[in-house]
Amino acid sequence: MPAMPVGPQCITPAWLSDVLEADVRGCDVEQIAIGVGLLGRLFRVRLDGAPDLPASVVVKLPTLDQQARSALCEDLEFYLREVTFYREIGLANPLPPARPYFAAIDEATHDFVLVLDDLSRLRRADQTIGCTAEDAEAVIDGIASHHAHWWDNERLRSLPWLQTYSTPAFAAIAIGNYEAGWPVALDRVGSGLSPAVRRFGERLPSLMPWLLAEFARPPMTFLHGDLRLDQLFFAVTADDPPVTALDWQITAKGRGAYDVAYFITQSLATDVRRGCEDGLVGHYAECLAERGIDYPVEELRRDYRLTTASCFLYPIIAAGRIDIANDRQLELLRCMLDRAAAAVEDHDCLALRPD
Repeated sequence: MPAMPVGPQCITPAWLSDVLEADVRGCDVEQIAIGVGLLGRLFRVRLDGAPDLPASVVVKLPTLDQQARSALCEDLEFYLREVTFYREIGLANPLPPARPYFAAIDEATHDFVLVLDDLSRLRRADQTIGCTAEDAEAVIDGIASHHAHWWDNERLRSLPWLQTYSTPAFAAIAIGNYEAGWPVALDRVGSGLSPAVRRFGERLPSLMPWLLAEFARPPMTFLHGDLRLDQLFFAVTADDPPVTALDWQITAKGRGAYDVAYFITQSLATDVRRGCEDGLVGHYAECLAERGIDYPVEELRRDYRLTTASCFLYPIIAAGRIDIANDRQLELLRCMLDRAAAAVEDHDCLALRPD
């Protein structure tokens, strides 16, 4: 197997020739998406060589942030999940990822590499600005198709790397990182939080075991787990998939509303969300119903509310446990937290107690 690169200096024509099984005579490596991706490094590699080579590929490597790598990516096996997803599912998934040319991981060290199709030809939207209602509907179409394919699917039980968020190890690590990150996140991006939301944030760790257990109730489906706008690409021609999704690191199996609520509450500006949220949730249910799946509206709305509460963890952990690369990343985390806080109040998550 080709050697595992530890940095861009290892992405050479010889290495690329091995992984692409083609004659690569030259390459130009450029780091991209700084402040967009949070737990890995992305490099666009322009290729010169055989006529059947793609013009460029994207190479993904681990983060250099040792705290985040150890406490999140390694302890929660994020890199192993993503590499295994590309190896075992990849383009067969109804919500397509980038085409994988090569995927490898050293399970002892958690060093990994992905060589993926360069999606720069597709349209992107900026999460700090927020998703439009029209694009959000396309995302809901895509995730509903994905969920329907995997809904209560026997294959879910044959993927040992695809676990629920309620496993004791996952819950303990996630809660521990949240508690450690809480004061740092407040200092970095939490100045606008209301006293009520701060009180909610302080008691959220006590709610998490219950919330995570609720997401593990059957029927379950395959959760993307980190469905946010910066990681999505939209079609520009009729031949393109309507939506393509990256970053399959936080995959899990659980209740379908999880992906829906996380995406809507943190990738749409608050005023846009308030104007289209009910319609998007209803559209998700309709998409499932068209595929013969009944997600009773009361269950869907309840799961959506519980997810809105639990996904408050994402911006807190990201802002409190990951090094801030640049101003754009800081603004992203501030937007995610402010939107999450508004949704927590809008859905009265402040009053949540275990049933």
